[in-house]
Amino acid sequence: MFHSASPASVSAFVLICGFVLAAFFRGVWVSARSEERNPVSRTAWIVGGVALWLALASGLVASGWVEAVPPHLMVFGAGIMLGSLLLGFSPIGKWLADACPLAWLLAFQGFRLPLELVLHSWVAQGVIPETMTWTGSNWDVLSGIAALVLAPFCRRSVLPAWIGNILGAVLLLNIGRVAVLSAPVPFGWHEVTPKLQLPYHLPYALIVPICVGGALVGHVVLTRALLKSRPGPGQSLRP
Repeated sequence: MFHSASPASVSAFVLICGFVLAAFFRGVWVSARSEERNPVSRTAWIVGGVALWLALASGLVASGWVEAVPPHLMVFGAGIMLGSLLLGFSPIGKWLADACPLAWLLAFQGFRLPLELVLHSWVAQGVIPETMTWTGSNWDVLSGIAALVLAPFCRRSVLPAWIGNILGAVLLLNIGRVAVLSAPVPFGWHEVTPKLQLPYHLPYALIVPICVGGALVGHVVLTRALLKSRPGPGQSLRP
């Protein structure tokens, strides 16, 4: 049986999701300005596309489809990850990689620090298993800390951005592994209690398309930006 979290922690989670979306849309706006295009038009249609994407994901959760049988959960997660990868490698990802400073792209991953604090509180409340926080098998809090600490050093060298990006990507892969094995699937960790049921309930399920998907898009975009960065001696990586 799923145990709901406290209103304060749920509100904090929703605010984090809002920040992730706002940062993405801000990047789109900046990309349009850098190309001397209409930022309102570009941002508006992308906001509409993201809204439809989230409506579809939320509809699947609300209908009970995701919870119906274990394979649906895997299809749901795989679909979100595939969509996130396609977004990161799309022209939209290129716009962001071209227009946003490396420091911004790395600092964006800092949202994972407060998110992990929320998850840690949810463990104490009995909402999710201990495997989902740093006292268990999820050390993603380090990616948020590293992103915020290293971001200010990205203007003069690509090394801090590479370190933060690689660390964050590895930890993102790990949390994906931990989440799957902590969920109520036949091949999961049988001793884990309570089972991870966030994808079955709103607004908790938004952690998949917004937080996990957002982090994945961020890593793809940052990697694209790093691969095209060739600063000269004494030159800044971005204006």
